[in-house]
Amino acid sequence: MAHDTLRFSRASVDRAGRTLLSEAPSPEAIESAWDALANWRSIHAFPLNTVTMDLRQKVRRVAPGALVVQRLKRARSILSKLAKESSMRLTQMQDVGGCRAVVETIEQVYALRDQYKKSRSLHEIVTEDDYIAAPKQSGYRSLHLIYRFRSMGHPQYNKLMFEVQLRTRTQHAWATAVETVGAVIGQALKASEGERKWLAYFQNAALALEYSESHARAPNREVTRGVLARTLLEIGKQLEVQKKLSGYRSALRATESQGSKTAAYFLLVLMPDQQQLQIKSFSRNQAEEAYKEYELYERQLPLNPPGKQLTLFSELSDYSGAQAVLVGADSLRSIRESYPNYYLDTEVFLKKVDDFVRRYRRAA
Repeated sequence: MAHDTLRFSRASVDRAGRTLLSEAPSPEAIESAWDALANWRSIHAFPLNTVTMDLRQKVRRVAPGALVVQRLKRARSILSKLAKESSMRLTQMQDVGGCRAVVETIEQVYALRDQYKKSRSLHEIVTEDDYIAAPKQSGYRSLHLIYRFRSMGHPQYNKLMFEVQLRTRTQHAWATAVETVGAVIGQALKASEGERKWLAYFQNAALALEYSESHARAPNREVTRGVLARTLLEIGKQLEVQKKLSGYRSALRATESQGSKTAAYFLLVLMPDQQQLQIKSFSRNQAEEAYKEYELYERQLPLNPPGKQLTLFSELSDYSGAQAVLVGADSLRSIRESYPNYYLDTEVFLKKVDDFVRRYRRAA
């Protein structure tokens, strides 16, 4: 992406975050705050490319063919995080820029982690959050590394923080299924907020998939595989999980812009209520154009939905659940595998859960 530079003081950036969360800021204050937030996020773009290239190199040694993608955090996700963590300042946020590797096994996750620990790079691993060993309450499992950027050639980006996520395909299937359902029903299931039955379903599904991946080194859990399988079967029937999730994918209409075969950046705009996904492709040379269009969409999303939004785009003007994200990836195919939630695609997740239930529902 473009080599942007910081045009605001850090104090101004932090103030922008607070302004966008305040109850009744003036239109002028909102516009100024958006400018500061967008600039702060955009300065992460160039160093994020470097961080992602480093991840790709490590993946080639450990898990050739693994999925690797990068993204700048969505504005609404940034503001949601600031709202939940009132003491956090925008300039302290560690995952404004992030990249992810999706590998086959848990062993490969830790082998990648070890590659970082052994690295002689100028960049520095600051924090390791192992949500595989200690899952989140929602059931989320992944390994996160917080990465501090350092460069002799580009010192203006030094000390910016990035998040590197390492997860298995099974963990990825669960995480994207949660986001898919959350997007469709308008609930933050990922943050353990929403309908209790859906939260319970995904908590149990996460444990079932952990059992499936762990094999000989079975997790030290009190609930047996049999009880877990029967619980998933019962809740799944009550929620009509198979019917609903399969229906989401079948009903979605995806439209792609021309040139996607040579693209390096993809702008995804999901409208679950209208069952539409728009995909706009940009070449590596169009990085600045891609970012500007991404920002244009985000500025039209309301800070406090529901309500009318995206007035520049008539087809979205009455929808309050739209999502937009700009992703850097090798191909459109890797986007579909890395972000199936934007395609409302939970096929891999459903199959893994169904396999577990069929195998263990009659077990003790």
